Amino acid sequence: MADSLEAAARERQSVPGRDRAEAFRAAAIHSRRVRRLRTLIIVGCALAAAGLLVRAFYDPFSKVPGNLALASATLNGTRVTMERPKLNGYRRDGRPYDVRATSGVQDIRQPNIIELNDLEAKFETASRTVVRVAARRGVYDSGKDSIHMMDDIRVVNAQSYDIRMKDATVDFKNGDIVSREPVSVVMTSATITANALTVIDNGDQIVFEGDVRSQFHPSKDGEPAGETKP
Repeated sequence: MADSLEAAARERQSVPGRDRAEAFRAAAIHSRRVRRLRTLIIVGCALAAAGLLVRAFYDPFSKVPGNLALASATLNGTRVTMERPKLNGYRRDGRPYDVRATSGVQDIRQPNIIELNDLEAKFETASRTVVRVAARRGVYDSGKDSIHMMDDIRVVNAQSYDIRMKDATVDFKNGDIVSREPVSVVMTSATITANALTVIDNGDQIVFEGDVRSQFHPSKDGEPAGETKP
């Protein structure tokens, strides 16, 4: 009888110890599960980010303007350097336009913007003459279908005028050219300077603004331009 009582007493004393051990084991299992879950979340986020980077690096042209063609391209970070890019499209009157450059740069974070170097654009006027626009630098916006040109800009209609500008925007849809910087226009019979200029109607009309000055050139036979002999 005494032995039974002692055994029961020892069993009662050991129960709290077993409970604590089981609690520690449960807590350890829970901690391991939390760590595994945290690791899975971190790995999942890393894989998602890596997937985006892989897509950006290996498919940088997924959102490139559809009217763009180029000889070759290299990727440096998020910037794509293009060799001999070419852009083309149609204006509202259905006449085509064409833009070529020696090189271009596009940031894949802004796929509609392309920086162009040594570029030349050409389009046809309503009178069937060709207007050529050249510049050292330009920024093409496919969303607006326009180019902001900078540095040594020249607009030439071989039959009518030769325009020199420092800064201008070409809207290909309308065929308009706008400059808010000083311009110089050389025509067959005159040279005109102004503080601003707008070329409209696909190059058939030129509007001068601000401090407009003109100098008329004599004709080849020595008579003032525009005059005829009796």
